[in-house]
Amino acid sequence: MNVTVYLFGEFNSGYTQYPDDYTFAIFRKFHENAKSTTQIVIHRNGNLMYYGYIRKLEQERYIGLCVVLNGLLLMRLDGLFSLFENIISGLVTKGQLIHFNEQGDIVTKVEKLYMNKEEVDLLNESLRAGFNRFEGNIRTLPVISYNISKDSVKNFVIDDDLNEIIKSSYTNGYTFIYKSKGFNTVQMNSYKGVLARLSNEKKELQNELEKLQIEYGKTLRQKKQFKFVLVLSLVLLGCVIGLFSLNDNLNITRDALFSANNTINVQSDSLSSQSDRISILHSENRVLEQRCQNERMRRVKVENDLENLHSENQELEQNWQAEQIQRVRAESKLETLMRIIRGRQPFIVKRTKFNFLSGYLNFDYYGMTNEAVTINVYAYSDSGDSFSASSTIFIKAGDNSASIFLSRNLNVAKLYSFEILKGNTIIGGGRH
Repeated sequence: MNVTVYLFGEFNSGYTQYPDDYTFAIFRKFHENAKSTTQIVIHRNGNLMYYGYIRKLEQERYIGLCVVLNGLLLMRLDGLFSLFENIISGLVTKGQLIHFNEQGDIVTKVEKLYMNKEEVDLLNESLRAGFNRFEGNIRTLPVISYNISKDSVKNFVIDDDLNEIIKSSYTNGYTFIYKSKGFNTVQMNSYKGVLARLSNEKKELQNELEKLQIEYGKTLRQKKQFKFVLVLSLVLLGCVIGLFSLNDNLNITRDALFSANNTINVQSDSLSSQSDRISILHSENRVLEQRCQNERMRRVKVENDLENLHSENQELEQNWQAEQIQRVRAESKLETLMRIIRGRQPFIVKRTKFNFLSGYLNFDYYGMTNEAVTINVYAYSDSGDSFSASSTIFIKAGDNSASIFLSRNLNVAKLYSFEILKGNTIIGGGRH
């Protein structure tokens, strides 16, 4: 069946489509009437039937797919949503045109579609192959009815009568079929759930890290204060030693004065001529005594201050030890959280590829740990065929690749969904 495929949408640098021709006006109208997150749009233009799909993204962006049939009418529409949704799921998994961000929202990183021709060509081939499977439900397009405007619009929801939708598709200009829920595949929901969980765990770890940094800052400040108090204590200790030396000198001086007084008293009768000198010596003695008393008081005060500083020093030391204990506990909690993450999600699957000749499923991953992990692989087709296998591989931290033998009995003509599980948890997968 000869079909024409278009890809269009609002990307990083504005509207773009491939191939770029007169159809941009039709696809603009597709988007102007799009009311839901996902919708199928059918447009008849003379002998051409446009079967389009629009998926809205974040920040007013969207991606659109369209297949054009010439003179043919699709009589079964129930498989269209599944086809387009699987195409979107494959694009998100590959991450080349659209991808999940850390919050689990679908976003785009593309500027212009012609700059991604290789990815667009692969997408076109997938859409052609998908429509070829509808070949049994294709009929010759009825003659056009001129009683209805070529720009007329008819809206339906996915649960409406299928016969009315099909009739509207070839009689009205535009037929919109809206779907407000259930538009993500199992693979997309699984991948989105893993991203959302990892994002929440990352936020929790960041909050815990901020708390630890605050506690660590407090500990550093207290250590600096402790060093300052220690230096001050050493200076005061030197002053006290100096005071003790001065006190010894004062004691020697006082003893000498006492001896001089005795000598003066013994010779007072014979040395009356020196009475003035004795009076001066007495005055100096009183001054020295007063100084001695003042120095004793200062010494007592310094000893009390030193004792208080020693007490404060002990209290700071105890506080610092308590902060060290809190830091060790916080680091232990952080390590426990990392073990939980590694236990639940030892690695993240980035992309998969299946070799039908060798029977090996190859996948690229980002490892969260270095350990042996037993994983299960499950593959199934739309027709009900299924295969499974289990293997133990050694996961390496960082970006790496691995492969698992599944089966050589998979039919290359069929499209299979692959799921990689650890226990009952889906880690990733793809569709090939």
